[in-house]
Amino acid sequence: MTDPVPGRPDRFLARRAVDVPPPVERVRRTVLPNGVRVVTDSMEAARSAAVPVWVTVGGRDEPGPLAGASHFLEHLLFKGTPDRDARSIACDVDAVGGEMNAYTASEHTVFYARVPAGAVEEGTALLLDVVGGPALRAEDVDAERQVILEELAAVEDDPDDVVGIRLFESLFPGHPLGREVLGTEATISSLTRDQVAGFFDRWYQPANLVVVGAGMVDHDLLVAQTAAQFGGRPPGERPVRAAPDGRTVARVVEERPVELVHLALAWRTVPADHPDRFAVAALNQLLGAGPSSRLFQEVREERGLAYGISSSATSHLDAGALTVSCTTSPGKAGEVLSVVRHEVAQLAADGPAEEEVERALGALRGGLLVSMEDASNRMLRLGTAESLRGGAVPVAEHLARLGAVTPEDVRRVAGTVLGGDEVLAVVGPRGTATKV
Repeated sequence: MTDPVPGRPDRFLARRAVDVPPPVERVRRTVLPNGVRVVTDSMEAARSAAVPVWVTVGGRDEPGPLAGASHFLEHLLFKGTPDRDARSIACDVDAVGGEMNAYTASEHTVFYARVPAGAVEEGTALLLDVVGGPALRAEDVDAERQVILEELAAVEDDPDDVVGIRLFESLFPGHPLGREVLGTEATISSLTRDQVAGFFDRWYQPANLVVVGAGMVDHDLLVAQTAAQFGGRPPGERPVRAAPDGRTVARVVEERPVELVHLALAWRTVPADHPDRFAVAALNQLLGAGPSSRLFQEVREERGLAYGISSSATSHLDAGALTVSCTTSPGKAGEVLSVVRHEVAQLAADGPAEEEVERALGALRGGLLVSMEDASNRMLRLGTAESLRGGAVPVAEHLARLGAVTPEDVRRVAGTVLGGDEVLAVVGPRGTATKV
């Protein structure tokens, strides 16, 4: 590693990232007459492509009795179409060395394919067929029901998962954003084939579809393939969402037969398109997102209270969250919580130092530039931005917005966010409630 310039190591190291020119972006966007959006970022040097279909409907759009329907569909769509069964889909993907998978979130469900450059057209056709015309056979619904129930049981057996679930239930009580996207044992057990198919028919429509391509992709070809699959369909409706109110549950402690204490804290932050999101990202970075962050240095490096501690920032259409998580031994849990609260209170009252902000912004700038080397990261960036904000901010503009964040911006946001209501969730062994 190059030695820093004497007398100004932090600023020198933080600012070196901006000396690298932003990566070339070839972003194109087409909206079909019925509302399907096609967004691509072609990379001339790429030898593969990542092509996802973003369905802008997720866990928050399910009525209570249908909780878990989006995740159920994530499983079912790969079970086959009228012309393909699950085995033939898997064989076709494996034959070219590709990958096809999916994931479900509160506000979207994503199905994606990653294939070598020579198989992009075929891989895209397969993915569009899977999303556009699943069979949704009754026997597949019953088979996947058992798989999902096993998945739910595995989550309930993992205290890290459980503490995260309890945290968001407490941060957004009574609201779908606080609900586990897998559903519950009761809802998954009772969902019928007709209910799942009805959810698909209502929401998997052009108004809620974003087709993305990154890497070795041809925009015009992807538009043509998308139009062939979805172009003749009516737009359909978009979900109407209600924002969460200001209520939170301050503390929840769950005692289980486990060895360690799992701690998680959260504060409400800003929505996905809020101008302060860049300052929140800097606050998260300096609080606990990196090895130089306050929490990692104080909890792990200085005191040795835990193997690791981290923070993260998440955002939704109308809300956001800043979270901190850590696992430690029962005898250290109280001290860990005290240290975290001390650092949080100090940031809320005094804000960070200027060099902390510079270092955090340098990490964010560098992380963005490094991520753009990978087609999968580019597809995630495009799809997330299109679904939440109606389009991605160009990298050069993103860097400029980070560069415009001032220490005063971060101090103001720290005071607002960390000075707000704290939510604490804890999962630990018997007696934990008296230690935290």
